Amino acid sequence: MKKIFAIFLLIILAGCTAPQVNLEEVTDESLVDEDSDTKNKEETSETAPFYNLTEGQTIEVLGHEISLTKIYPNPEVDIIIDNQETKLKETKNEEIIDDLKIMIYLIHDVYLQEKYVTLKIEKLELGENEYILQKGERITIGNQDVVLESSQTDGYIQVSVFNKGTIIGETEEIKRGASLEIEGLTITNLKNYYKVEQYAWVTIE
Repeated sequence: MKKIFAIFLLIILAGCTAPQVNLEEVTDESLVDEDSDTKNKEETSETAPFYNLTEGQTIEVLGHEISLTKIYPNPEVDIIIDNQETKLKETKNEEIIDDLKIMIYLIHDVYLQEKYVTLKIEKLELGENEYILQKGERITIGNQDVVLESSQTDGYIQVSVFNKGTIIGETEEIKRGASLEIEGLTITNLKNYYKVEQYAWVTIE
């Protein structure tokens, strides 16, 4: 009898000390679809250097205010960078604006959804003796002035080198990737641009 009583007492004590479990009603709102949540994060997140913009949207990137004003099907977009209006044409076609390298990476035109564009935006890093020459701009290197006369669709640039402050000098064409000595300066055509504005990325030594 004592053994039976002792066992009964242990059962009662165990019931009193067992942890309590609170049961909650399961509703549709309490269920979380992990796959859906991950998908939403991927769609809404922006990872530098890629940025998604819709028409009329403004973002700040690398200290510049960038607004997308119009998307065309060409593909082409109108943008404003720090109150400076310009265009971007063709996907994967880089343009240099101030100290930014920027291009249309992809235009998204999903049926019955808002059209938007993914821009690739990076900081321009110039190496030693590297310059961005705008068409008609005159820069002084030592005792000579260098002027970009044109940037052509065939990859050639036309450059003039003058005695400083004069129009005495020489004009030559340089193909992309090539170097040429003009009036004692060696100029290398690293990359030329012509889709929107004519300019070139060069080294001058």
